[in-house]
Amino acid sequence: MTIELLDEPRLVFGGNRLCADPKVGLTSFGPAGLNLESGESKIIRAGAIGTHQALAHLREFLSKLSFAIAVQSTTESHPWKMDFPGLGAQGPLGFELWLDETMVEPVSQAEEQGALKDPARRVRIEESVKLYEQKFEDLVTGSSSLPQVVLIPLSRELVKTCRDPSLKTERIMYEYRTMEKRPEREITTFPVFNFHHALKVISYKHRLTCQLLLPGTMSFSQGRQEPATVAWNFATAIYYKGTGIPWKLADLDEKTCLVGISFFEEMGEDLSVMRASMAHVYVKSAESQIIRGKPFRWESTDPRREPTLDKSQAEEILRDVLDLFERQKRESPVRVVVHKSSAFTQEEVAGFNQASRNVELVDYVHIKAHDDVRFYHDGFDYPPVRGTLMGGGKSPLVMYSVGFVPCLGTYQGPAAPVPLVLDPARNDTGPLQIGKDIMSLTKMDWNSTDFCQREPVTTSVSRKVGHILAEMRAQKTVPPQPYRYYM
Repeated sequence: MTIELLDEPRLVFGGNRLCADPKVGLTSFGPAGLNLESGESKIIRAGAIGTHQALAHLREFLSKLSFAIAVQSTTESHPWKMDFPGLGAQGPLGFELWLDETMVEPVSQAEEQGALKDPARRVRIEESVKLYEQKFEDLVTGSSSLPQVVLIPLSRELVKTCRDPSLKTERIMYEYRTMEKRPEREITTFPVFNFHHALKVISYKHRLTCQLLLPGTMSFSQGRQEPATVAWNFATAIYYKGTGIPWKLADLDEKTCLVGISFFEEMGEDLSVMRASMAHVYVKSAESQIIRGKPFRWESTDPRREPTLDKSQAEEILRDVLDLFERQKRESPVRVVVHKSSAFTQEEVAGFNQASRNVELVDYVHIKAHDDVRFYHDGFDYPPVRGTLMGGGKSPLVMYSVGFVPCLGTYQGPAAPVPLVLDPARNDTGPLQIGKDIMSLTKMDWNSTDFCQREPVTTSVSRKVGHILAEMRAQKTVPPQPYRYYM
């Protein structure tokens, strides 16, 4: 076994300045694409949909974001946490969020009570979705121009009457749309599975991005996240949805195309469960794109088996990816990387090979996020360093995508970190490049300003988007390709 320590990837911020930490880079240089030294700034124009009480709560929340929010003091040192500097065109972040009152669509008390009057929770959820669907229509048809992002503050009454009472979370969902590993499952015709996901579909139908806000978020009372962290994550997400890229990768080749393949369930016209594949495409310019594959039936006597593609399906979805890259870049990629959270079959490899036959370098990597393997330092309290890559020969690679971070001087997790197990089905570039790709892609989730995530966005984002595309409202739509519509 060989052991390598990979360098921490660098990120590009305003003025093309480099930094490894998202919060430090944003505070010091502003978002990528802005040159704060020359006085450049941006104003993001937002609309909103909500009850009068929820809209008042939203305005109060936005007002607090215009000021600095300090990290809460504790007896323990948390160097990965930073004060939020506040939103403002003249502030360190170089942008502000403006709620355009002409783009606010109120929900009356009578309208909300009408949607919530049914004794069945599933009906209350569906009627609430219908109400917001109508409000999106009213917002679009009643305005001469569209906002850059739509804020949707949820009322306490809506959350109280629609949330799952068996869960502690405020999130509104009726059924999880996950790849359940059992031979049979109850077929349901219920048209909404997750309130958040359904509204994402309604929003993207109008080519609008949206941001749902729970009462706990606006009150800074979410359990695990302190106010400064809530503010950081909200601001970064809004910047991406409303105007541009918060940060980019510095060291990814321009002609590399990285792809994440995942599967999701959707209902067929006969109400039988179908499988569909989708790809999350990522390139250096930070253009994050979504491609939905065609539905197919998955038959297996083993309920534990993951869905797979046959040769033609694999070739088709990767061919669509390469066509998208060529349309946007006006050239073919020199290197293609396919990440998958399930093992590659021979048919999938054959189909991907056929689609990429004219590409010089190709890597197919099965990323196991859940495995029993662990490593520990002998006589040292901290876990292995982030970027530790172990492997050799024909054995899978083991990589710590989270762990001790030297520039922070600590490990920020609550428990022993779990490494990723990387099993290449084809590897033209070598194990070091595979590890570098994943290290870089763990820093590209704009839903969070954490130093890094455990999984690369190629697999984590494709899985999240699949849950949205599984909503029944999404089936007869043409989903937009930019990721900002799904985040």
